[in-house]
Amino acid sequence: MKATQYKSYFHLPEGIYALAHSVGPLPKVSKLALQNHYLAPWEELGGDAWPKWLHSIDDFCTSIARLINATTDEICPQSNLASGFSAYLTAIAKLSKNKGKYRVLMHQDAFASMGFVVSGLAQSYGLELVLVEDNPNDLSAWTNELSKGHVLACLFTHVHSNTSIKSDIVSLVKLTKEHDTYALVDIAQSVGVVPVDARIWGADAIFGSCVKWLCGGPGAGFMFVEATQICTLNPDPVGWFSHENPFEFDIKHYTAANNARRFWGGTPSVASYVTAFASINMILNIGVDQVALHNLELKRYLLQRLPSNVTIKPTEDELHQQGGSLCIGCNDMDGAATKLTQAGVRYDRRGDIFRLSLHISNDHDDAEKIANCFA
Repeated sequence: MKATQYKSYFHLPEGIYALAHSVGPLPKVSKLALQNHYLAPWEELGGDAWPKWLHSIDDFCTSIARLINATTDEICPQSNLASGFSAYLTAIAKLSKNKGKYRVLMHQDAFASMGFVVSGLAQSYGLELVLVEDNPNDLSAWTNELSKGHVLACLFTHVHSNTSIKSDIVSLVKLTKEHDTYALVDIAQSVGVVPVDARIWGADAIFGSCVKWLCGGPGAGFMFVEATQICTLNPDPVGWFSHENPFEFDIKHYTAANNARRFWGGTPSVASYVTAFASINMILNIGVDQVALHNLELKRYLLQRLPSNVTIKPTEDELHQQGGSLCIGCNDMDGAATKLTQAGVRYDRRGDIFRLSLHISNDHDDAEKIANCFA
């Protein structure tokens, strides 16, 4: 299928949509799924729709497991990155074997919400946020902090949102294991456009979202917890969907689920998972490798057509070490911003950087028009 035909898969806003790093475009299958698998059962069955809804969430977990090479029992739905990260940290912080470990390392360019989680748990759990500077792949910078001891966990960002730099997760996870530290990974900016493999990585936990490259909309987050440690972890807080039998309804009896769903919590937002399952299936059918190749081709095509006044841009070699977003800057940022807006390009700006994300729904004509805005 030609790249231009993929546009027909989506309901696209007017103009050129280059905001997949923020909110992926709406797939037509997701809109249909919302009607058929969420609204219709609710309309027809009312409260008796729960079995159908829960089946849809099971499908969501299965699709996530397939996407990141995990088992379904290792996947737990979450509302967002922060909820899963917070639950996991509370669980490992309580373990007696981790007494004296309180420092949580992450790169200074990590998603701010993840840093807020650690700071928010500081008083209750004694955690301390430590930010690593320099290049995210500078192993010596991570080693320097790890060598100081008392490190509970390292959170690695697979793809950094403001730079598109991709972390070498295999090497970083190996480093944490050498220091007896938990290896955690944020894949929000990578999953769907960069291959993710939980088995190859060997991370203890992975946190993701469907709102960006997976085009699943907000509210459909997820976490992966490595199978062998699940039953040793008891997160705070819990809810009825953390129970091994959510519909038991015995307030005096709580037994945690024997899989990753013990991290789930209270009543889930079913609609989010219904729409996300449809979008994930679409991405899986296209193929993440295909999405990645298409994205790389469009970025390369756009870069080749940029004028010399674009002074901040990745080299050809750097392109292969980055995620899906193209982060560029020029001498006249305000002038370029005006032209991008006039051309109908939907983008965002962080200081002296434009972030442009071209998905499977974009084509070479889109890339050409964006490049012309910098002339």
